[in-house]
Amino acid sequence: MGRKTNGTLIQRGNRETYYLRYMAQGIARRVRLLTPDGKPIHGTGPDGKPLSRAAAIEARKAAEAAADRHLMRIRETDKVERLRQLQNDLRDAETAAAEAEADTLNDRATIADGWGLFMSCPKRPTSCRRYKAGDTIPLHTTASNYRGYYDRFTAWLNENHPKARLLSEVSPDMAARFTDDIGRAGASGTVNKYLQFLKCFYDTLTEAGKVTAPNPFRDIEPQDGETHSKRPLSRQQIAALLDTSTGELQALIALGYFSGLRFGDCCTLRWDEVDLGRGIIERVPSKTKNTVKDKAKAIVKIGIPPYLADLLAALPRAGEYVLPGMAAKLLEGRHSSAHRAVTSLFERCGIATRAEGTGAAYHYEGKRKVYETGRPRAVVQYGFHSLRYSYISHNAESGVPAAIIQRNAGHSNPAMTEHYTRISDAAAVKYAAALDMPAAPAARDMVIDATPADPDNASDAPTGARAQLRRIIDTMTEEQAAALLATTKEGGKA
Repeated sequence: MGRKTNGTLIQRGNRETYYLRYMAQGIARRVRLLTPDGKPIHGTGPDGKPLSRAAAIEARKAAEAAADRHLMRIRETDKVERLRQLQNDLRDAETAAAEAEADTLNDRATIADGWGLFMSCPKRPTSCRRYKAGDTIPLHTTASNYRGYYDRFTAWLNENHPKARLLSEVSPDMAARFTDDIGRAGASGTVNKYLQFLKCFYDTLTEAGKVTAPNPFRDIEPQDGETHSKRPLSRQQIAALLDTSTGELQALIALGYFSGLRFGDCCTLRWDEVDLGRGIIERVPSKTKNTVKDKAKAIVKIGIPPYLADLLAALPRAGEYVLPGMAAKLLEGRHSSAHRAVTSLFERCGIATRAEGTGAAYHYEGKRKVYETGRPRAVVQYGFHSLRYSYISHNAESGVPAAIIQRNAGHSNPAMTEHYTRISDAAAVKYAAALDMPAAPAARDMVIDATPADPDNASDAPTGARAQLRRIIDTMTEEQAAALLATTKEGGKA
């Protein structure tokens, strides 16, 4: 109640019993007044006759005291109610202020300015902290990929939800539909890259106090799906690539295979990173140079085999880069031109870069190019990165210590090196032949061949290890035996 509650004494009935009449919460109320021991207070005697003056005064005082007791309880209740109401009003005011502040923040966080807000957050990913808002971000960096993901997201919003202006207006339903559209156009790995970034994007803005809206991508689960890794090339395929190419392209293929460096590192290799006298290439891979604190630990040291050394020695030193033409294409942003040269070389050598039946296909109707519909996305099985797979796999088959391969490949852990390692058929047969099933002690010296060359000479019969080897050979297929024989001849020449 907003005012102090007051009342009026009234008398009713034959004995002029005292009552209190008052207003509470806008309602007129009346209550009979009682003494502390619970008895009604009357203005007359039991016989209905008026009380004496002194008794009437006492009765009046008793009624007033009872009225005060009753009103005190009401006033205390009113005080509690007023306090509760005040607290509610205060909470409402604080909530309204917080909502007003949130609305102000969210009104500033527009979709158009989202990337700039993200790049201004102090706890954005390390790959993005190397650049500031407004900086030109180099192509083929993680930050550049993130910017591409965000640009595609905003383009999708503009097309499908043109009225959406604020990041806070992106709903979980809109986020799910965008993810589904990405899934229809790409593989599960692509979807998960978008999803990982956009979750990080909203979480980073929220932590920095740029937006207060819930993350619309929070409850979307990553997709499970088949992954497609590049295949390693056989030694015969690599020889064909080297024999078919010339000049910088030949040197590029040789660098990819004999050094295991990635495409960008091969194209931009500098002469000061090549020491032909020592037979060593030393370089910090571009992928890790900005993510390690100790640059010395990031340097890969790769030996230069004679074939690569001869190619490098024959190249003209016409500037900073070993392959100036390839370096210019990458530094000028013409990556696709450099990749097309490699893809064309693979195809000339009969190496299909894409799995059959995948990727865009088209035909001409007159001069008009018509693309076929309903084909699955391209599954690239061979490309320049296959040379890196080959470098790691062939070194592993040759017995190079895993730690050396891991270090040269620039991998931070053995699991990544294992991911790249592939074993050829010949190597698998060779290693299978090296295994031996231990025989029981009593049978180790038993004659396995029932028809020895000379029955009178038991020494002609194969025993022990020779018998076990004969048993292994007898279980081989023709192809396995041929492969083992070829391997044995190579070992004899070495």
